Amino acid sequence: MNLADLNVLEALRKTLATVAVVRTVRLIRTDEPVEIPLSRLPAVLLEPIGAEALTWDDVPVGTYHLLRWRASVLDRAVPSTRAFEALVSAAEVCRDAVASAGVLGGLTEDGPPSPGDNDLSPPVGATRVSPVRLGKPAPGRPTALVFDGASGYWTEEMTGDATLDGEMLFSSGPHVMVIGSPHRRVKDLAFNGLAGGLALDLGDGPREIVQRGVLSADTAAMLAIGEAAIEAFIDGRTYTLMTPEEMDYPNCRMERFERIGPPQAGSRWHQPYRITYLQLAR
Repeated sequence: MNLADLNVLEALRKTLATVAVVRTVRLIRTDEPVEIPLSRLPAVLLEPIGAEALTWDDVPVGTYHLLRWRASVLDRAVPSTRAFEALVSAAEVCRDAVASAGVLGGLTEDGPPSPGDNDLSPPVGATRVSPVRLGKPAPGRPTALVFDGASGYWTEEMTGDATLDGEMLFSSGPHVMVIGSPHRRVKDLAFNGLAGGLALDLGDGPREIVQRGVLSADTAAMLAIGEAAIEAFIDGRTYTLMTPEEMDYPNCRMERFERIGPPQAGSRWHQPYRITYLQLAR
C-alpha cells in the first residue's frame, strides 16, 4: 500500500458517499472488525484486499499496478423481505456509481486484463467491478452485500517509440520488437560420382522483424483510423524502421498487420496487434 493507492481508495470512498441512500462510508484496513451504529445504517465499508503488477500479453514494457478492493454494503435486512430488496437496490446503485466513475479524476487509467478475473468488468478498465453477491452471514451482525473491484495505474512506461518512414504510428500504446537473425542465401549443388558438393553464395537474404504492441484511442472510430494508417504501409515498398531503442533498419517491407483478438474497451479502446517486417537488404 502506497500513497497513490490511498488516494485511489479515498476517491472511491468519496464516490460511494455520493449515493443518496447510504448514510456512512468508511475506509478500513483489510479484514478489520468494525461496528456500525444502527443509526448509521445502511453503511458501506471499503477495504483493500491486495495488489499485483501486470503487463500486456507478449508486450513486456512498463508496469501496471492493479489495486484490488472490496465494498460491503451493510443494513439490518433479512432475505425475502422488502428491506432486503432495498439493500440489494442500494448495493447495485453503489456498484454502478463506482463503475461510472471511470478514471477517478485522473488517478487511474486503463491497463492489461488480470488472468482469472473473468467476473470483473470491463476487464481492461481503469476501474473494474464484479457483480453484487451476498456476504457471509454472521449472528448479530448486519446483512452484507459485497462487490469486489480493482483500480489501476501505470507505474513505469516505455521511454521510446518505434517509427516507420519517420511516422509515429505506434506511440498510443506500448510495443516491443524482436529482431531476427540475418539470413544468408546459399545453394548447394551435387555432382554424380563426386564426393561432397558445391555451395553457391547467393548473397544476403531477408531478415524478419516482429513487432508486438497495443494501439489505444479514445473512440472505436479513432482506433480504426490508427489501424488504417498502419495498413497503408502494406504496399510492397521498403521503408526505414526505427526501433524504440533508436536503432535504424533500412529497406524494411511490412508484410502483415494482425489484430490479436477483438478490441477491448475500458475508458478508452485498445487493440493488441502483431506486425511482421522483412528487411530485404542491410
